Amino acid sequence: MSRPKVNTGAVVLGLAGLLLVVLVVYPLSKVVTQSFTFDQRFSLANYARALSQRGNFLALRHSLEISLVSTIGATILGTFLAWLIGRTDLPGRGFFRTAFVLPFIIPPFIGALAWRQILGPVGYLNKLYMALSGATQPLWNMYGPDGIITVMILHSYPVVYITTLGGLERMNPELEEAAQISGSPIFSVMRDITLPLMLPTIAAGAVLVFIADMANFGIPAILGFAENYFVLSTKIYEAVTRSAQPNSLSLAAALSCFLGLVAGAGLLLQRAYLSRKEYAVLSGKSMQPNLVLLGRHKTWLFALCLVVVLVTSIAPIVAIILTSLTKAYGLPPTPANWTLRNFQDVLFVNQASRRAIRNSVSLAFGAATTVSLLGALIAYIVVKTKVRARFALDIVSSIPYALPGTVVAVAMILAWLKPLPLIGVSLYNTIWILYVAYITRYLAFGVRTISGSLAQIHDSLEEASRISGANWLQTFRNIVIPLIIPGLFAGWFQVFMPTLRELTLSALLWSARNETIGVMVFNLQESGNTVASAALAVVMMVVLVTANLVTRRLTGGRLGY
Repeated sequence: MSRPKVNTGAVVLGLAGLLLVVLVVYPLSKVVTQSFTFDQRFSLANYARALSQRGNFLALRHSLEISLVSTIGATILGTFLAWLIGRTDLPGRGFFRTAFVLPFIIPPFIGALAWRQILGPVGYLNKLYMALSGATQPLWNMYGPDGIITVMILHSYPVVYITTLGGLERMNPELEEAAQISGSPIFSVMRDITLPLMLPTIAAGAVLVFIADMANFGIPAILGFAENYFVLSTKIYEAVTRSAQPNSLSLAAALSCFLGLVAGAGLLLQRAYLSRKEYAVLSGKSMQPNLVLLGRHKTWLFALCLVVVLVTSIAPIVAIILTSLTKAYGLPPTPANWTLRNFQDVLFVNQASRRAIRNSVSLAFGAATTVSLLGALIAYIVVKTKVRARFALDIVSSIPYALPGTVVAVAMILAWLKPLPLIGVSLYNTIWILYVAYITRYLAFGVRTISGSLAQIHDSLEEASRISGANWLQTFRNIVIPLIIPGLFAGWFQVFMPTLRELTLSALLWSARNETIGVMVFNLQESGNTVASAALAVVMMVVLVTANLVTRRLTGGRLGY
């Protein structure tokens, strides 16, 4: 009697769907259900606490305020810089094109640490100001909302810059050139023609900045805790890690739902706005416009761009390096006070920091590899099959990255707090919960990147393989995988880099002996060991820059920053 044939494609589809249920649907559903649970009963008490308790309400208001203001600032700065690079004869455009993206390499919480060391109460610039002026108060204390907003702008403007620059390079320049010929001043052309035509692209970047700033944990934690200034992300952190109140996880779930709703509302508003407008100014390829001649404005605009690079990239990096070389925080950063002892401590003496480096590299490598393989599987189903549920797989895989990291972290805690069925082991308080969280958070990177590679493979290659007798799995392994290796590597890199520098998920999910580099830098800073924190931050940046350079070398500059 012949054995029934197994439909490999159906098995793979079922496996992919099951994995997404386990990784995404189940954890996020736990956040929603837990938010309506109080004393193990259905209740709206958590939402009442979230809105009625002054601390929670203030955190929500603070999140909206700083996100809105920082988004406006980042949008103005990013758009203006993109216009200078994409539309003018600014000197050094090639250098500035890359330099304006450098803040991407510096993790936001590292930038917050750097500015804390520059303009904190005993920061370098404040101490210099007080020494020269005789003042007893610092020039500007970075702690609190003003500092948080400033650092957020400095780290998020590249998002608007990149999206707007890409749009400018694809925009038909004829309207701008006609206005210039008619004698309109250069800034009038920018205001009346360029900006209105670029609104969809600018809005897309602005929404991304708003969502990222709402979700940001590192900057508000480092610059807000000292002033008892909380936003939603840090309030959730407090509820999970510091609160001794009953039902604190339920309150964290309710706050997470608020944060998720705000992020979702931002995306919906963007889509609604863009769907009501008609813009037919973008071509499918880059255009070569006649550059706007800056004339007498060229010198001061060039100087302004140098200041932007100095403030956003050079100053924070120099501050972190000087602090890492200083014997004790607060001493003048002169050669007499320099030492390499801090690096010796974090690299060879402090077992926790050594373990954190090892954990971060291992987790980043493992998560990147898993996401690439799982992403290839899901992308294949979405791009190459006619299964009705394929678009649901695409949407579900994208949800965790669209949500704030704190929401995903709370979902992981609620989902994996109890022991797993059958084996009786809990992922909570182990390194495996970080591994699962990273995969869930960055799965969209693998799916989106590899989908582009799969779309370029002609169906005839797979048909020939099947005609020759190969089943789906053999075709996928022997035909598809070799052809999408560049996409796999691109997806791998896009996961490896952010997981290596990640803080938000790790701050809520780490446990003893399972620290990551980001957590260790944060904990050292919070415990007052600023110089060791700075040394480990420098190590992190060296690893990130090295990984970036290696990737650019291996891909001929196609990947990396």
